[in-house]
Amino acid sequence: FETHAGISSAEAAEARQKWSQLSAETNTLSRRLCEKLRLVMEPLVASKLRGDYRTGKRINMKRVIGYIASGYRKDKIWLRRTKPGKRDYRVLLAVDNSESMKAGAGDVALMALATLATGMSQLDIGQLGVASFGEEMKLLHPFHAPFTASSGADLVSNFKFNDKRTRTALCVESAMSALESQSDSSSSMQLVFMISDGRIERDSRDDLRRLVREMTERSVLLVMIIVEGDRNGKMKMKDSIVNMKEVSFQNGKPKVKHFIDDYPFPYYMILQDMNTLPEVLGDALKQWF
Repeated sequence: FETHAGISSAEAAEARQKWSQLSAETNTLSRRLCEKLRLVMEPLVASKLRGDYRTGKRINMKRVIGYIASGYRKDKIWLRRTKPGKRDYRVLLAVDNSESMKAGAGDVALMALATLATGMSQLDIGQLGVASFGEEMKLLHPFHAPFTASSGADLVSNFKFNDKRTRTALCVESAMSALESQSDSSSSMQLVFMISDGRIERDSRDDLRRLVREMTERSVLLVMIIVEGDRNGKMKMKDSIVNMKEVSFQNGKPKVKHFIDDYPFPYYMILQDMNTLPEVLGDALKQWF
């Protein structure tokens, strides 16, 4: 029979088992990431009481004795909600579902997804959405829903890594639209993390630069997390994106340059070892914020 996600019960059971395995493998990483992000993604919404005011929400009992002793002159005895105590971020995690991810990067991408989603949920960052992208972007986990183990299993069942193309520019545009569709609910800051092998279509670079500028103007931080190797951290350096070269022609003469030299994403990180994700991402966000 079919489950609510449109898959068979056997496939649903397999997805639950896979997510359970991913969660176990990334449990320590998620907790480390949570602590790293706690220092970077500071509370933005005033939800804690503090201060000495003449009016407010609650009396500061520490000031009452002084208030009485002063003949009721020192009347700044009230607290107000002026201390930031709640995080109010809107975050979209988008994972590349194209065929180029099948060789091993797909497993690393799912581990990175599990680490990010769980770590951010533990921190209670605000709103978390998850999407897949390739030929098009699909929102798999809505922003308003809490992220649970059941959510993770539903996500895993959607990643087949079988999209024929990675239309990155279209997907970045879709990410902006997904964030804009949540405009009815307030959020202090918006972030998009794209998890991919980083391969993009050459003719899309100008469009990507334009879209990145638009995101910046709308106070959206876009980060490309380039995953390499397999879940065991094994890879051949010649296959790394940093060693990829491409040929262009200027005035009829061929010119060879590194693929990454003309990369349209100003904020990117190359992940070759999953164990370094919490520290590398935490340190990077500290610089980019």
